[in-house]
Amino acid sequence: GPIAGPSAAGQVVQIPEEVFKRICASLRTNELLGPAAADALEEAAGLRGPSSPQSKAAKELRNNVAENRDDENKKPKKKVGGFTDNVDEIPDIEVPVSKGRASICKEQLDSSHDLESNENHPEKDAPEPPELNLTPKQNHMRTDLEMWVMDEIPALYGVDDSEELDEELQEDSQALKVTQLIAEEDPGGMKSLLVSWLLGVPDADAAEAFMSEMIEKAKAIQALGGKKRKKKKKQES
Repeated sequence: GPIAGPSAAGQVVQIPEEVFKRICASLRTNELLGPAAADALEEAAGLRGPSSPQSKAAKELRNNVAENRDDENKKPKKKVGGFTDNVDEIPDIEVPVSKGRASICKEQLDSSHDLESNENHPEKDAPEPPELNLTPKQNHMRTDLEMWVMDEIPALYGVDDSEELDEELQEDSQALKVTQLIAEEDPGGMKSLLVSWLLGVPDADAAEAFMSEMIEKAKAIQALGGKKRKKKKKQES
């Protein structure tokens, strides 16, 4: 490259190419840093004697700085949870472990995303329950109806607990069916809803009696709401 000419301030410094390359290589690998690098450059240019006391001190400093720099380079790799104190006590195994944790988290996110997708796009027979605007009295009656159904369904099928039955006949589905029944205003629709739900009941007469009673209980809940509440709302507004 170009060397500073006479017009440059001060004297021209010349360093043998081989020595210059070696110093550059040492700088790149952090073998030479700070004052030690400056000493090496001065020695190469003939501005400092190689046997001066400062050179020995600089050599020690160079070694210390290089070791510290190596430690500093390792710290970010071993950094866990944002704490850099006591990083030397953290075993190297933490690095692959944290990668493993990251992949596990990703799998959990993926699986929860799949679960969310399934909830947003449920399988058949998992409709959203209709929204009921019930009074406290109606809600109380609905709860009573759910409890009654909970007791009657196992007896209807001759089992001790509805958990022994298909999921469609278990307690969560029973509560959904009660809600759907109250929301259905057409008596024919109410009967169809129950007929399609109560499949395989051993005693057909018992099933018929159960459906009739359940429909009557749902109608009683419906009768407390409707037109009267709407008129009351109009008067208030």
